[in-house]
Amino acid sequence: MCTPYANPSVLPGDDEEEFPYDVEDDVFGTVEPLDDYKPGGFHPIIFGDRLGANGRFRVVSKLGAGGYGTVWLCEDTSSPILKWRAVKVMSAKVSKPDCAELRTLDAFHGIDRSTLETNFHLSPPLEHFWIDGPNGRHLALVFSLCAATAESIFTNYGHCRSLIKDLCFQLAKSLELMHSRGLCHGDFRPSNILFRLRDGVDSLPEAELLKHMVPPRPVRVISIEDEKPVTRASAPSVPEFLIPCTSVPYHSGLCATQLAPGWTGIPTRWAAPEERFGVRDLLSYSSDIWSLGCVIAWLAMGLTPMGHEEDGAWLDELSINMEKHMGPMPEPFRTKFYEEHDQKTPAEELGKAEAEFEPVTDIARKEWQRHRDEQTVGQKSAGHTQFGRDLLKSTMTDALWTGVTAVEVKQMSGQLLTNPSKLPFSDLRQLSSKARPVSHDKLSVKLEDAEIDQLSDLLMSIFTWHPKDRATLQQVLNHPWFEGRNRNAAKVPSRATTKKSVVDEAVENVKSYLHANVTNRWAQGLS
Repeated sequence: MCTPYANPSVLPGDDEEEFPYDVEDDVFGTVEPLDDYKPGGFHPIIFGDRLGANGRFRVVSKLGAGGYGTVWLCEDTSSPILKWRAVKVMSAKVSKPDCAELRTLDAFHGIDRSTLETNFHLSPPLEHFWIDGPNGRHLALVFSLCAATAESIFTNYGHCRSLIKDLCFQLAKSLELMHSRGLCHGDFRPSNILFRLRDGVDSLPEAELLKHMVPPRPVRVISIEDEKPVTRASAPSVPEFLIPCTSVPYHSGLCATQLAPGWTGIPTRWAAPEERFGVRDLLSYSSDIWSLGCVIAWLAMGLTPMGHEEDGAWLDELSINMEKHMGPMPEPFRTKFYEEHDQKTPAEELGKAEAEFEPVTDIARKEWQRHRDEQTVGQKSAGHTQFGRDLLKSTMTDALWTGVTAVEVKQMSGQLLTNPSKLPFSDLRQLSSKARPVSHDKLSVKLEDAEIDQLSDLLMSIFTWHPKDRATLQQVLNHPWFEGRNRNAAKVPSRATTKKSVVDEAVENVKSYLHANVTNRWAQGLS
C-alpha cells in the first residue's frame, strides 16, 4: 500500500515544541514517524552504517519499523562465509538490561535452537549488543533473517487448505512451548508472524538476495527552518534519510513453509475481551489463545469475525461483533463498556443474573431479539452460542475471494506436492520475472460443509467472554480441524528446574506490559 508520509508531531494547541525536521518528498511504504527520532526514541540508521563491536553488522536494507524500534537487513562481516541477519534496534526508552526481550531468552535455556525453530517454530534472538547514540542507549537484537509476514496468506494460498492448517498448527505449537515456559506472547497477529527462509538463503550473494526484494526509495530528511538536507553533523539525532521497509516476498521462491512469530504490541481486532476492556486481572495464557483464534480465522478465511478496522474509534463495532457472536456482554466487561461511554449501569440491570442480561449495543440487541423470538424461553441460554455459531458459519458459506488465478493455483498446487517444505510461488509474480502481468481473473474459495462445521466449532470454542471458558491449547491442537497433526508432533521439553515463582513473575510481567500498552493505545485512539 502506498501512503505518503505526513509529520504528525504537532497538532493545533499542543504545548510541545514543533519537531524541527520533515521529509522533502512523499514516502511510499511503511515508515516510522520521523519524530520518533529524539532523546529516548529511535537510533538514526541509514544504509552503509556499521553496527556492533568493530562495525560487525553492515546495514544493507530495512526490514521493519514499529512502536519499539526498527529492523535492518545486515551482513555479519565476522562470519567466515556470507551470512545475513536481521538486527532489531530498540528505542532507548524501552532498552533496559532487564527488559522482557532479554529475560525471555532465559525461558528457553536448555533447548537447542534447532528444536526451537523446527519443532516449535520460534526464532528468539541469536545474540544482542548495545549501541550508544545521540538519542540514548539502545538494545540491538540479532535474529535469523526471515521473509514476509503472514498478513496476505489467504489472498495467496487460500486454496491450499492443507498448507493453511499446517501454518495454523505451527502457531499453536509455538504458543504451547511458550506457555509451558511461563511466557505469554501478548502479540499474536499476522503482521507479526514471519516466514522462515529456506536453508542456504541467508548465505546468498547480496545481489541475488536483493533482486527478490522491492528496492526501497529513501527520502531526504530536511530542516524545517532552512529546508536544507540534514547531515549527521548538523542533526545527529535524526537519520539523513527516512527509508521504507521491504522484505523477501512469498513469490520469491526463497520461503519455507515454516513460520516464526515475533513480538511488537497487539491491535484491538486481535485482542481478547480482557485486553479490549483493560481488565488486567483476567489477562492470562487464554488471552493468547483468543488471539490465536483470530489469526486462525484470518489465515483460513481472510477475515476476522470480530471486525476489520484497527483504530480506536472502531471500538464500539468490536463490541457489537463480540455480542453478536458470544451473547450479551457480562461483567466485568459490561461495567467497563458503560464507563467508556460515561454512563452508569442502568438501575434495571442491578442485581440481575448474567443469563438475564440484554446486549448493551443496540445493533446486537436487535439481532438477539429477533433470534430469541424464534426460540422458546427454555432454549435462550443455549441459543446464544448457537446464534453466534450460525452467524460464523453463514460467513464461511460465502465465496471467499483470493488474489490468485486458476493458472497460478495449478502451478502452486503442483509445487506443494513435489516439495512440501518450500512455500509455493507463481513465477508470474516474481520481481525478476519478465513474464506477462498476472490477469485479474481471481479465484474464490468455497469451503466444504465438513470444514465449515469443524472450523466454526474450533473458533467458537475459543471465542468466549470469560478466559476460563476458552478452549485450552491442548484442545485446540487436538481439534478435528487439524486432522490429527498433533499425534505425530514434537512434545514440549520438560523443564524440571522451573520454579513456580519464576513462572508467576513472567505472567505478571506480561500482565503489566499488556495493561500499560493496551489501555494507553485505546485512550489515545491508536491502533
